[in-house]
Amino acid sequence: MNILAIETTGVSASVAVINEKGQIFEEYSTETLNHLQFLMPMVEKVLEKSKLQINDLTAIAASEGPGSFTGIRIGVSSARALAQALEIDCISVPTLKTFLYNIENYKGVFCPIFDARRSQVYGGAYKWGTDHSILQLVEGKAYMLAELLKLLKVVLEEGQDEVTFLGDGVEPYKAQIEEWQNSSLNSNIQVKFADAESRYQKSSSVAKLALELFNEGKICGYNELKPNYMRKAEAERKLDEARAARDKR
Repeated sequence: MNILAIETTGVSASVAVINEKGQIFEEYSTETLNHLQFLMPMVEKVLEKSKLQINDLTAIAASEGPGSFTGIRIGVSSARALAQALEIDCISVPTLKTFLYNIENYKGVFCPIFDARRSQVYGGAYKWGTDHSILQLVEGKAYMLAELLKLLKVVLEEGQDEVTFLGDGVEPYKAQIEEWQNSSLNSNIQVKFADAESRYQKSSSVAKLALELFNEGKICGYNELKPNYMRKAEAERKLDEARAARDKR
């Protein structure tokens, strides 16, 4: 059994192959926001690295989002096309939950946040369960940062003593998070920020979660694999606003 995992939701794309033993081979692009050009060459390289042929693949996993709208579309569309051509199943992998596999031995709360602009973030809060399951503490969706931090505060005050923020939202919102820590949290609650090595999306983490989902039977046909943007694109939002204004006339 071999799963190809595609990660294109961030600024840099990567692909990985994982087998039933959990052995992983990974290939990264050093280019940013140029996923379409480099994705398939990376697939070829990771298959060579793992000494597999494309027909040795059992399923294709795609990081479903949230993240870059264009990146999500590229990853999901590529996974669908490969799965259709190979006549194999797909695995839809929730991007926010993959961050737990970036730091698998961490016992605190994971809070991945992506900069969604307009003072919003895509985010959620999770932790490892005792059986290595993923526990959702705050639902993953689009939030105003203050709203997410308010929900996170409740979770932390219910008995959690440490939270680590990950994702590309750390850079633009770090100062606000530190201000929230100083003004709102008990002094015994620690707030940390993941280092560069573990802060961003990784196809190896997508692959690890994909293997768990595969073993649980959570697979789908290529036509059922859908992006999860978590909010409307800017063009769609403006179109809806224009329609609403027209309807009021």
